[in-house]
Amino acid sequence: MAKSLTVKDIKSQIEHVFGRQPDKYLLRLINDALDDIASNKRNYTVSATSNLEEKKRWYELSDNVIDITRVEILDTNDRYIMIPKLTDPHKLLRADTDASNDELK
Repeated sequence: MAKSLTVKDIKSQIEHVFGRQPDKYLLRLINDALDDIASNKRNYTVSATSNLEEKKRWYELSDNVIDITRVEILDTNDRYIMIPKLTDPHKLLRADTDASNDELK
């Protein structure tokens, strides 16, 4: 596990490379960098594709997935059709699986 950097560590590294700098200037640089990281993390999105499998209802998601904003399915006319996101995910039952359906085995 990597050691997390403290403000003191960052200041000493900057001063080692660029010489002595005013504390207010260094703190402003650190705050600007943290704001930039936070905005990039909030707005970071990735698109992914997956092939549908016949008679499969549930698909595994990577542990990296935090939120799904849109689901689209390619139809027979080579157009993507958007599947609306669930407005109330609490209505989705945990026991709602295909395991009890003999047709899908």
